[in-house]
Amino acid sequence: MTPPMGWSSWNVYAGNIDEAKIMSTIDAMVTVRSAGYEYVNIDDSWMEKTRDALGNLQARKNKFPRGIKFLADYAHSKHLKLGIYSAHGNQTCQGNAGSGPDHWTQDADLFASWGIDYLKLDSCG
Repeated sequence: MTPPMGWSSWNVYAGNIDEAKIMSTIDAMVTVRSAGYEYVNIDDSWMEKTRDALGNLQARKNKFPRGIKFLADYAHSKHLKLGIYSAHGNQTCQGNAGSGPDHWTQDADLFASWGIDYLKLDSCG
């Protein structure tokens, strides 16, 4: 048994992340999966600064053109898990849309619909 182990985009890319970088990381993580590493976590700056008309968080279309669900499905196809970042305030540490007290349930439902396996909830905002 191991604790939850994986990789976080912040430690390498900070906010300069995109679909191709996450996909290449998923591919690389397959090589260490047998050692217990199973999570690829997308940190701050995956989301737009504002929510959509229904109040949902939305992935930056120029960085994640196929969306976060596509990446979760890709990770799962490699027998890995995908994590995502949000903040408990109205904004993340980088000034993007946070989960805020009015959106916790909505965001949890959204993340579940995308197939997200892990949530990093930051204390910003």
